Amino acid sequence: MSKDALIVGAPTWHTGADTERSGTQWDQWLYNTLPNMNLKDKKVAIFGCGDQESYSDYYCDAAGELYDCFIKAGCKVYGMTSTDGYNHQAS
Repeated sequence: MSKDALIVGAPTWHTGADTERSGTQWDQWLYNTLPNMNLKDKKVAIFGCGDQESYSDYYCDAAGELYDCFIKAGCKVYGMTSTDGYNHQAS
């Protein structure tokens, strides 16, 4: 991949699932395409989209799934932030 860094994000849709939580094309790409790419040491920033009030049990779970998949692919993730101030039960 010719880019120096990536910014990736996804909504959480498949609540309660262990994998493929976004309910988008990301799911297939993360498990079928990403593992076959050479992204060692690629810089990645991740964001999640979610509704902390209506879906407080699964708020931004797909962002965690993106993190796990990109780390497994050898990427370096940047931009961690605190969860303080958000109203969610688990994620």
